[in-house]
Amino acid sequence: MSTHAAGVGPPGAVNRTSFALGIVVGAILGAAILFSVYYVPRKGVLLDNDPRHFTVVLDKAHGLNAGSPVLISGVEAGEVSDVRIEELPKLGWRVLARVTIFDGERFGAGLKTGSRYVVDRSGLLGEMVLTITPGGAGVPLKDGEFVDGTPPLDIGSIAGDVKVVTGRLADFMDGREPGDPSLRRVLRDLQGLMRNLKGFSEKLPQ
Repeated sequence: MSTHAAGVGPPGAVNRTSFALGIVVGAILGAAILFSVYYVPRKGVLLDNDPRHFTVVLDKAHGLNAGSPVLISGVEAGEVSDVRIEELPKLGWRVLARVTIFDGERFGAGLKTGSRYVVDRSGLLGEMVLTITPGGAGVPLKDGEFVDGTPPLDIGSIAGDVKVVTGRLADFMDGREPGDPSLRRVLRDLQGLMRNLKGFSEKLPQ
């Protein structure tokens, strides 16, 4: 008489089936965890929110690419959905970074054409992001609009600013009156340079 009942496979087959089933269940649970940890916080809990799209015009990509995060007042609110090169009238060839804000109603209210759109470096790995400071001059940003972007600060550009500003200061060390408008302009430039140096130094490794 056979030792196996009808409809019951050998023990090895049962073990292999259980192992395969465990792998499938584990893969599904892993995908669900990755979705909840990564996708939901970036896209927003409500996935049917009305997104907002606009394009940032840059001289270079500066490390931005499709998928780069977009931060509004430090909050991750969108991503760069596309980066391409196009020739624009009166501007020549420019890099166009198309931006998607996941929740337009929640994050888009303070965006204007005169808001600051700056390429920046963020995180321990130095990931390039687009940081937006809401408010500023201009009119409220419309869907599909083009805005000017600002390149990231680097030590080369700061050194160039130092050379220009110190040269101007040297030109004015010849007895000019404190109220001279040109001197006031140089001092304002110097204040801006010091702010840039402070911002750059804060991003250096401690």
